Amino acid sequence: MASMHKKSLIATAAIFCCRFTGLLREVVYTALFGATGALDAFLTAFRVPNMLRDMFAEGALSQSFTSVMSKVEKSDGPQAAWSMANMVVSQLISLMVCIVAAGVLLAGLCMQQLYPAKARLVVEQVPAVAPAEPAAATFTGLRADEDGLPVAHFSYNAELPATLTPESVVRLSAVEKLQPGDKVALAADMVPAGQELPVLRVESRHFIDLAANLCRIMWPFILLASLSALSMGALNVFGVFGLPNLASAAFNLTTVMAGCIIGWCIDPNFGPEALYGFAVAVVLGGAAQLGVQIPCLRRKGYRPGWNPGLAWQAGRLAFADANVRKVWLLMIPGVIAAGITQTNIFINTSFALYLPAGAVTAISGAFHLWQLPVALFGVAVGMVVLPSVSRMSLTKGNNGIAEHLAQAMRFVAFFAVPSAVFLGLWGEEIVSIFFQRGRFDAAASALTGQVLAAYSLGLLGYAGMKVLQPVFLALEKPWAPAGLALVACVLSISLNYTFVHVLHLGASWLALTTSVVTTLNFLFYFLYLRHLLGGMAGRVLVPGVLRILAAGAVLGVICWQTRELFFNDFTSWSFFARFGALAIGGVLTGGIYLFAAFIFRVPELNMFASRFLRRRK
Repeated sequence: MASMHKKSLIATAAIFCCRFTGLLREVVYTALFGATGALDAFLTAFRVPNMLRDMFAEGALSQSFTSVMSKVEKSDGPQAAWSMANMVVSQLISLMVCIVAAGVLLAGLCMQQLYPAKARLVVEQVPAVAPAEPAAATFTGLRADEDGLPVAHFSYNAELPATLTPESVVRLSAVEKLQPGDKVALAADMVPAGQELPVLRVESRHFIDLAANLCRIMWPFILLASLSALSMGALNVFGVFGLPNLASAAFNLTTVMAGCIIGWCIDPNFGPEALYGFAVAVVLGGAAQLGVQIPCLRRKGYRPGWNPGLAWQAGRLAFADANVRKVWLLMIPGVIAAGITQTNIFINTSFALYLPAGAVTAISGAFHLWQLPVALFGVAVGMVVLPSVSRMSLTKGNNGIAEHLAQAMRFVAFFAVPSAVFLGLWGEEIVSIFFQRGRFDAAASALTGQVLAAYSLGLLGYAGMKVLQPVFLALEKPWAPAGLALVACVLSISLNYTFVHVLHLGASWLALTTSVVTTLNFLFYFLYLRHLLGGMAGRVLVPGVLRILAAGAVLGVICWQTRELFFNDFTSWSFFARFGALAIGGVLTGGIYLFAAFIFRVPELNMFASRFLRRRK
């Protein structure tokens, strides 16, 4: 178990670098472009290939490949493992070339489906009936133009707003609810002060076309990311956990530096057109992520070679190697199971496009902050657990696996509980430190902080899910969690539709849906594994987790009181004042959490303390 802790901490340190640079990437995006429709278009375009990367490459494929390769390496030796790897790589490249080609061709159609249907806006200026009458737009009808596209006609009793251009569009679903003669207020981003009329939001048709073009440019990223994920899985088999995660940091840094350089060359003022530079940088970042792992792969014995691993048998193509066939068979249900959260984020993005401009940016920024502690501990421990459980399933039986998982979940809970408290109670303050600069203002910090607080409710379940999810592949029982994914998607769509279209609630409720779904997903994983293994070492797991939750409750009370007493008007402070206050508050409250953990005799704290004392001696 000490080895698991050591490897987990190595992976944690590497993932911290990755996630920190990922936050740096988001900071650059928001500072240059703000919470605007243009950045929403970029993030929406990137969401499609990135979701496939998380679900397919770095999720199911990487995990199934690591599980099978671990067993092949243990039973047949490294050479057999590398031979199998060459077959999987050759097949993956062939498949991904087809997927990338289809993605480029269908990018426009995909963006049209994601974005709400639009109607072109035509406004005629007419004189006001009374001088004191407030400015209002009167709906005169919805008609089709010569191409059959819908056009919404309005008359306006004041000087036309500067936001109305020949490219202006309004959402068709909103216009269809109006009757001729209805009066509304036209607004691009902010609602006019003191406005009592219903607000009709004006958008730019350019953002839909921009999203489609950006998506076409970024599609090759999925090919490079898939090969990088296989490289990561292979290195994990041979005990290398630091470098593969640092490779993601190379992606983030390349994206930021190359994006700024290319974007500045396109538009020095960093208008919407500069986002094309960042789209090109995403592909360059994928190449850098793969390239930094190649030298280590060669040192471990890998020699690239083209071997499709297919044979013509009985009039059809078949896998020449049973282990390669097992990788893909394990991957199919894994794509469904591993993609639950990513699918929910994708669903959230599509529903957020029906909300005011900036909602997609708020969800994206909050999600990156939410993923930081999950990746640091949940993903890191799950990455270490997968190859070890795969080998244990061949030798030690289920009892050893149950205790191993119980200790791993307890280890993750020790860090996830205080992280959830900080993100939930100090969400707006944390967002303002990372993002509030340039065009990202205090109002955007408040919105993103609300979304982050909703995400924090599911952090413990999400971290635990990341630990348990790979175990089903190690035990070769991948179909059980896959069934839940379908239920989770239906639940997510139902809740999001209710929150957005029925109750007309904001972006934070979309994040709440993700928290609910991931928590239910974790509970299902836990109960089903308990059934498969004949128990989950409750005497190891339950007392330790209860002690951690008690320490977390103490931390929650202190953080809440600190926010109420000392953090009033926090987002109006200078950056250094905000940073200093949050740093001091974090250190003090973190110390209180550790003291509470000491009082409640949390096993993980005792383990770290005893190891530190042994080193001192």
